[in-house]
Amino acid sequence: MKNKIAIILTLQFIITVFVFSGCGESTASSNSSKLTYCAYNEDAICDIIERYNKYCKKHYDESYQIEIVEYDSLEEMYTIMATEFMSGDGPDIISLDQPLPFEKLIENHAFADVDELINTYGSNIDFNDYNTKVMESGIVNRKRNFVPFFYCPNIFISTQEKLKEYDLNFSDFSYKELSRQLSQEKVSCSLFGNESDNYSLLYSFIDSYVNFDNKTTNFDTNSFLENIDYIKKLINNDNTNENVYYDLYNSENNGCILSTPRLLFGGTIGGVKTAYYNIFLQNKTPAILPNFSYENKITAYVECGIAINQNSDKKDKALRFIEYCLSEDVQEYWCGSRSDKGFSGTNEISLPVNNKAFDYAVEVETGEEWDYNEDGEFDEEEKNFSENVDSIFWKDYLGIIDDISGCTLYNYKNLKTTYYNSSVIGDIVDKYLKGDFSKDKFIRQLTAATEIYLTE
Repeated sequence: MKNKIAIILTLQFIITVFVFSGCGESTASSNSSKLTYCAYNEDAICDIIERYNKYCKKHYDESYQIEIVEYDSLEEMYTIMATEFMSGDGPDIISLDQPLPFEKLIENHAFADVDELINTYGSNIDFNDYNTKVMESGIVNRKRNFVPFFYCPNIFISTQEKLKEYDLNFSDFSYKELSRQLSQEKVSCSLFGNESDNYSLLYSFIDSYVNFDNKTTNFDTNSFLENIDYIKKLINNDNTNENVYYDLYNSENNGCILSTPRLLFGGTIGGVKTAYYNIFLQNKTPAILPNFSYENKITAYVECGIAINQNSDKKDKALRFIEYCLSEDVQEYWCGSRSDKGFSGTNEISLPVNNKAFDYAVEVETGEEWDYNEDGEFDEEEKNFSENVDSIFWKDYLGIIDDISGCTLYNYKNLKTTYYNSSVIGDIVDKYLKGDFSKDKFIRQLTAATEIYLTE
């Protein structure tokens, strides 16, 4: 069962051997009867595991619980993995939040096929009960390597009034035109209100031109060559001050042009609807804008998902954790729609993949009353206001959800730290942004580094 998985990445800045062995004797977890999960910082999976372990006390036994082994840094975690390579061990559960070379690990059969586990150990999971487009993102090379738990539409929120400041119309909005208008007017502004989302925009743009399954790139296309200039200008034009809070709802100097759903009250359905209320209360009109897409389609991204280590000798128990995470109750809790039972979930998780949980979240938010003057009453004026906003919100938001054509595995907020973006092309991108590279040199090095990563 312990297949030795060696992945040699020959790049100009790194030669590393990876295998999932991170929880060895030095962590005192290799002798544990529990499943193991390694993390170098807290993530959503850690929060879910904490509740799952309490669930196990009532429904299973201690051996079904999951031990979280924490590291002080990513470098430490990598060192442990490399050191214990020959052991063929590793954590039983791997999260997409961990910046590992997943493309290479898939290629080397590092992850168990969850469909096969269901057939082997039995399960009540029926993937027809979950969002098809999102769940398909976990299938690579005809194997269900990953199981997404939560997702978010790859969109931004703005206001029609904000866009009009730059002579833009939300119905035919383009990032090229936004960049052109800002350059033409020589206006410096905050794009998202934080630098992190600037990089996420850039890397999501670059990643959309790489087909990791077919091992091909499209960096030499006219679309990439033209649009990379506009994306670069948008980022270099940004004047975000990390010490300033940027309000999407107004047009003052501290305003930003766009906001991600995550920054709007956590990105849940209720959070985005609350943003709609606040925007209308400012006598403005919300505008939902799809992120840039190579194929000009509406997409989504996985916010939280896992794989099971092929080397694990506890695959049957790891499958029970997946069952738990996909269950209707758990999905409803973590997307914030179980407020009737106290605190619900996290403000970092948006939409459940479970179709019934999604429908329930919509039902809950449809019935929410908006006491915007906070007097404890829901008067006729507030009722009319809420009904008007609700009708616009559901048409806009559910329309976006229905139009999602595909889903990417990596969380938008973490794009800069994925293995490909940080270790393979990170230095190249930074030098291009700083002006150290011409565009021709940038394209050559970007293509070369990516092709080496995909084919070596």
